[in-house]
Amino acid sequence: MAFAEDLSVFFNPAEFADSATLGGVAVQGIFDKAYQFADVGGSGMASTQPVYTLATSAVPANPVGTTLVVGGVSYSVAAHEPDGTGMSLLLLERTA
Repeated sequence: MAFAEDLSVFFNPAEFADSATLGGVAVQGIFDKAYQFADVGGSGMASTQPVYTLATSAVPANPVGTTLVVGGVSYSVAAHEPDGTGMSLLLLERTA
């Protein structure tokens, strides 16, 4: 049985979504720049891992290296992780 949940509420800018452009095309998704802490040789290192979650159907065929602009900040897509339910995570790296 195929996954048939209506996820449109998550991509509604009036609810959860953040508007962005992916390769110059307008998209709606959820931007997250969560805090991460890693134990590196007995010392700690703090960082963030920016991620953009969107419908897999909105992701271009080869998104790695594509520019995503959200909130006026440009990111490069480092990895694309589709989850098999119609949703994808784009792992991002901030560009200069």
